[in-house]
Amino acid sequence: MSTHVATDHKEEKKNPLLTGETIHVYDVNKVSAGASKRWLEKGIADFKVSPMTSIAYGGIYVLVGLVLAFFTWNNPLYLVSMVTGFLLIGPIVAVGFYCMSRRIEEGGRPTFLQGFDAIKFNIISLVSFALILGFLLIAWTRVASLVVALFFGSTTISDDLIATIASNPQTTPFLLTYALVGLFFAGAAFMISLVSVPLITNRKVDVITAIVTSMKAVVKNPSVAISWAFIIATLIFLGFIFGFVGLAITLPIVGHASWHAYRELVSERDVELK
Repeated sequence: MSTHVATDHKEEKKNPLLTGETIHVYDVNKVSAGASKRWLEKGIADFKVSPMTSIAYGGIYVLVGLVLAFFTWNNPLYLVSMVTGFLLIGPIVAVGFYCMSRRIEEGGRPTFLQGFDAIKFNIISLVSFALILGFLLIAWTRVASLVVALFFGSTTISDDLIATIASNPQTTPFLLTYALVGLFFAGAAFMISLVSVPLITNRKVDVITAIVTSMKAVVKNPSVAISWAFIIATLIFLGFIFGFVGLAITLPIVGHASWHAYRELVSERDVELK
């Protein structure tokens, strides 16, 4: 029998009840300042190995984005909330790309169906984590709507969002509050998901171990985590401004690169308790 433990290289405390078991310890590594750039370069390299497969997989989410945009286009605030929400659930969306990069790392060539196989590998933890991100997404949309109502009340903003905001004296405090709230939710999602989903799709870990490991990775590498979050946000934003179609390229690159972030930030070892 074995259990999983997340650690940052501190000495493990022995539990007499676990004597004779093997503990899979996940260590959080300190990475160099240029790590985020290195991950991006590796992500681009993986994309080049199998570009059509990556684009085909990313195309699924482009279609989903276009459908959602169609139904929210008349209300720009809903569209903005949707874009921010996409950043929250991005780690789950990128599952297929993690598996493709793992296959490339092993010396093989990735296939389209590998992403779907990954879902079955550790489905309980993956679904549990998806539910957590889903809760954050729902909370974000509710709070975002509350912020809009707080500053604009019953003002109609569905026709011309820019004109409405520009002519309203509450514009500056609204934008600051909206940005801060969005940053809070995005930061929370990023902190618990930096390495969680790649770890879940690569090892049979429970969702708590994955989240704790991810949070420790952020705490141990704050500057790198911030720069990596900025790169992810920039790539996703570029994907959106090109009518969602750009996501077919930027999303795969982010997904592939996130796999390499996980591989550098987390190492593992087995410890037998005696």
